[in-house]
Amino acid sequence: MTEWKECKLGDVVFFSNGKSRPDTSGYIPIYGGNGILEYTDQSNNDGETIIIGRVGAYCGSVYYENRPVWVSDNALAAKPKEQYYAKYLYYLLKFSDLNQYAEGSSHPLLTQSLLNSIDIVFCDNIDEQKAIAEVLSSLDDKIDLLTRQNKTLEDLAQAYFRKWFIEDASDEWEVGKAKDYFEIGIGKTPPRKEEHWFSKNNNDVVWVSISDMGKAGMFIGDSSEYLTKDAVKQFNIKRVPKGAIILSFKLTVGRVAIALRDFTTNEAIAHFIYRNLYEREYLYFYLKTFDYYSLGSTSSIATAVNSKIIKDMPFVMPDVETLKKYHKIAAPMFSKIESNTNQILTLQKIRDTLLPKLISGEIRLKM
Repeated sequence: MTEWKECKLGDVVFFSNGKSRPDTSGYIPIYGGNGILEYTDQSNNDGETIIIGRVGAYCGSVYYENRPVWVSDNALAAKPKEQYYAKYLYYLLKFSDLNQYAEGSSHPLLTQSLLNSIDIVFCDNIDEQKAIAEVLSSLDDKIDLLTRQNKTLEDLAQAYFRKWFIEDASDEWEVGKAKDYFEIGIGKTPPRKEEHWFSKNNNDVVWVSISDMGKAGMFIGDSSEYLTKDAVKQFNIKRVPKGAIILSFKLTVGRVAIALRDFTTNEAIAHFIYRNLYEREYLYFYLKTFDYYSLGSTSSIATAVNSKIIKDMPFVMPDVETLKKYHKIAAPMFSKIESNTNQILTLQKIRDTLLPKLISGEIRLKM
């Protein structure tokens, strides 16, 4: 009978610090705390490697690779000790929420000594480790396939957009302000000191942040933090209707996504409601490719752009016939991406529900 034993993380994993990234280019990924940074022709880790964010905002993030990689100095490399299975350890580390062990609040830091001392409950049977990893990996592989398919479809739709509306743009198309063509609303944040307005319960109201947009693709339907229904009512927070297009315009400017469902956003995000469905695909790529630096009145675009500037931003509106022709080509691609995204969200929910149950031994797999 397989046992789950209590031990220290350092009993099952070797950790090593990354090194400053080389200045050569190639095909080997360079990993930092936020994933792949760029590519080089050198590696400092081969074979199965788990990469852990070491410092800052991405402290405690976890990635897995089974190829040569360069782990940079803002990350650590983790390797299983001989008798353990790397992919199982990857899921164990993801489940462990390593950020909670970091030192420092304003600039969190994970060290080898901190990681080595973490108490864990660990499956000591290699065959069951493999079985657990295979179940979770099969879900991640499907998610990865759908994500790559979405990127291919979006790239194709954007190529048509660039050809039709940038390279072959007509001087006769109407130019106005964004607010002339779309209803534009801005989100809101309740007082942060009043914690009772905020929630981690996904049955409450989805409240999208710029960070959430950074983790999403073309479509977004969930958030990492929620608002109570009372908060939405008390502070008259505008709801973003399904299908509306949202745009980040503070701090990180220019992230764009389409609402998969009705939700709310914070005050750094504007939402655009179009009048005709055939405008959707054009609006999405117009916002995604717009040069927001042209709107800034100061040296910092992060503080220069505000809601009034967004509403008054210049907008080129092609003729209806051209928009409808583009819609006919791009809409099926958008629909497929939306369908894939819904599948991804379902698979992620299944994986995230199974992960703690498999890692803890609450659910056992037949060997």
